[in-house]
Amino acid sequence: MFVQGAEVRADSISGKINQTLQDNRSSNVFRIQGVEGKYFDSLNQLFLAAEKKGGMVLNPARFPKIGIKIKTKLAPGLQVSKELVHALLEMLSSRGYRSDQVFLVDRDEASLLRAGFLSSLNGDKLYRGYQVYSLKNENYTSPLWFHDSPMPPTIHDRARFFLQFPYDRVKRLAEERKSYLPSILFLEDVFWINLAVCEDNLNIGIDGASANISTGAISNFHRFLQKPTLAPAAVTEILAIPEIWEKRTYSIVDLSKFQFASGEQFDAEFLGHESSLLLSENPLSVDRIAIQSLNKERKLKGFTERPSDELLLFKYGKELGLGAVNEIQVFDLR
Repeated sequence: MFVQGAEVRADSISGKINQTLQDNRSSNVFRIQGVEGKYFDSLNQLFLAAEKKGGMVLNPARFPKIGIKIKTKLAPGLQVSKELVHALLEMLSSRGYRSDQVFLVDRDEASLLRAGFLSSLNGDKLYRGYQVYSLKNENYTSPLWFHDSPMPPTIHDRARFFLQFPYDRVKRLAEERKSYLPSILFLEDVFWINLAVCEDNLNIGIDGASANISTGAISNFHRFLQKPTLAPAAVTEILAIPEIWEKRTYSIVDLSKFQFASGEQFDAEFLGHESSLLLSENPLSVDRIAIQSLNKERKLKGFTERPSDELLLFKYGKELGLGAVNEIQVFDLR
């Protein structure tokens, strides 16, 4: 990967990992059950419990701007609920954040429209007074920040690069290697909150909080997702970029609706429901606990479980210094 022109590689695929993080922050998970749509009270309890255990206390003095990465790619069938987003915005407002200090982000403008966070593709990009950004916005990415990989793009993406640079083969080949990072979420004085729902994924194991802020936020992402080794490697390598990892506050997973099989495309036949929220400073931690819910439904419906201890997502994460999430503690609030 390239970071502001300086090459820093985290090659977990070949076992030559030469970038590891030192991080003393907690990987504990806070869980609240019986949410039943009471998102504001539930979020408030989760944040207070995390802060009591030494978690980050969100306020404008310490964290001047908050970018909320939401997940809408399978909208409207499976998405972060608008009610949860409303509750989080209300909670941040109660802590002193103005609307110009908080914004919403997701990669695809069309999915934001389907999810109801945009009213039109050509109109105002505000939701309840908060700015909404997608890859269509120039400041979503920066030319200096990208994940570099020799993996070829998909046929669809290669055709797109050809249309962009029809007479410049050198430029086209260079761009094919790059996946531009969501620099809007970590540059300058911006910190991020991660709001995700979960879906089963054959190659990652679970497409939840970790994927939402990594492969779910970058450009030129399709090339990673169909590879059983490369997919979890890409997720963890992007998370391990110090500028991204250090700008995290909390990751939250809503289990009120999740897809336990046939992931990557919406299938109502495989939806599970659990009225609970998970919160952690570590996105891998909430995924580790969330996959238990997916596995419970998979077992009930006769599918093979995804063994957490064997998933490369968590193995690579540990090797890169993102936390040993097999040792986390779960705090149940109710």
